[in-house]
Amino acid sequence: MKRRIVVAYILAAAMLATSCEMLTKVRDNGDETGSTVETVEVTGTSITAATTVAPEPAETISETTAATTVAETTSESSVDADETSESVQGDPLDAAARTTFFHTYADTYLMSSGAGGWAAYVVVNPNGTFDYNYHDFDAGAYYICHASGELGNVAMIDENTYTMRVISMTYEYDVDSEWTETDTDGIEINYIGADSYGFHEGDLLYFYVAGAEASTLPEGYLTWYAMPRALPLENVPDPFPLNGIYNAVDDSAYIEDDYE
Repeated sequence: MKRRIVVAYILAAAMLATSCEMLTKVRDNGDETGSTVETVEVTGTSITAATTVAPEPAETISETTAATTVAETTSESSVDADETSESVQGDPLDAAARTTFFHTYADTYLMSSGAGGWAAYVVVNPNGTFDYNYHDFDAGAYYICHASGELGNVAMIDENTYTMRVISMTYEYDVDSEWTETDTDGIEINYIGADSYGFHEGDLLYFYVAGAEASTLPEGYLTWYAMPRALPLENVPDPFPLNGIYNAVDDSAYIEDDYE
């Protein structure tokens, strides 16, 4: 009997020592792994044992972080898209009203500073298509841009202000392409393909109808009217006498060509 008690005592002591060693290891590694603590009974003696909880695999954490990043990026893109759509003000015109609009305002619109050998103009056709032309002679080279496209998505802000989009645009010459032609006098001319100004596919354009109060129009728009006429801004006629197209991003304006 005594021998059994001694053996039981030795076993209990050994299990207690092993449990203490486990607890020490858990505490030492507690920063690297999580742990939960259980209480078990061994031969009437309460022993606290630790059950190690494995950390979340690195791949799982990485996937979660990536998913969160994608979600945040998508959310930011949605906000930008909404802000862009809200910046386009006005009531869209129906098909009949768009037809009337382009028939009414089909004309040639000119952009020029009145200095140098450059100018650009847009011919808006009654069906909403347009032809774009730009030229500049500089340092023995003739820079030129010919393009055609279509206007659409017309919306009315008020009786003197509309917005529209450049729906499509096709260029005749590649930008920065170079070639030589001989004119009728046998003179060789060096040509360089140029980019357009204030007219690119996707651009939002403002159309200002003649009769608008000059004080309500952008200063950049008024400047493109005043420069070729050598007028101070304060001498721009009010109400404004001509129709015109304005690109607020490029600060460029094509004013109805009234030069005879």
